[in-house]
Amino acid sequence: MSISVPNTTHSETEILFAVENFISSILVYGFKPELKPEFKQLLELFDGIYNIDHYYFDYVDAFIRLKMMMDEVRHDKIANPADNYDFVLNFDDEQLAFYDKIIKLYKGDIQRDLYQFWKQEEKNKASLFKYVDSFFNHYTKLLIVRVDLGYLNESKQQIDIRQFYSHFEVMRNRISNQDTIFNHLHGYAWALEQAKDRGYHVHLLLIYDGTKVQSDSFYAQRVGETWQQITKGHGSYFNLHSGEYIHELRMAGCDIGLGMLSRKNEGDWDRLVQVIEYLTDSTKDAQRLRVKLEKNMNAFGKGQFENTKRRGIRRDSKQDS
Repeated sequence: MSISVPNTTHSETEILFAVENFISSILVYGFKPELKPEFKQLLELFDGIYNIDHYYFDYVDAFIRLKMMMDEVRHDKIANPADNYDFVLNFDDEQLAFYDKIIKLYKGDIQRDLYQFWKQEEKNKASLFKYVDSFFNHYTKLLIVRVDLGYLNESKQQIDIRQFYSHFEVMRNRISNQDTIFNHLHGYAWALEQAKDRGYHVHLLLIYDGTKVQSDSFYAQRVGETWQQITKGHGSYFNLHSGEYIHELRMAGCDIGLGMLSRKNEGDWDRLVQVIEYLTDSTKDAQRLRVKLEKNMNAFGKGQFENTKRRGIRRDSKQDS
């Protein structure tokens, strides 16, 4: 994907996906001369979002290594007195072949990062299965609530990884403290993702005490409204319990585990499994985070099950990422 409008403000996600597509294209087809204008534009755009304190992955990391080489030339006052990236437009075939080889040296590192993502998602899935199963077998009734939290289209350009994580930290603290709408909560899990069109977003799973609360759609809506408040109106949400969405699922032959579930009802666990699998789907690598505030920043987390008289939840488990 080339960003073809040079004077338009682009979001961090759009630039990161364009960078990934650029490197991926070179790995497959080589560094062709027609890619030089796109390369120049991406170098310029990336300057606007790059943060040396952040941690970038796979294709983006490979681009950064290449950019560092370009920056050495750019800031050479003798070789490039204009102090810009126009010089890449003058690369000859020999230079393109050289940088093509450089990029392909990073292919192994890219594959390693993608494998680590897949491996971590499989660990997260096993961990979430065990966690949810503990509640399912311990409590008579559970109210399962699913909400997706993201941003309005007109706000996506303003949101970077730091703002996104800051917003979600506030939401996560409210969940952990069982504030207001999170009262009667047994457990929860979340997954942070980044999609080409949706930008940064969160898949949120909430497990309520089914003997205390019943209206799953109401709770999902209130959670979404809480997110809008935290993001000062920039946030959006998708209520998976809306009548229209449930109807679409049923028409498609899907019966996922949302709403009131019980271990006494045959088939309820199988329905709940579909919810668990979506939150930790290792095939959704296209929606992995391309950047984190730090290397070990969690992109997945959950509460901790407590089999005590208090039957509450603790703050997020630290073993997931």
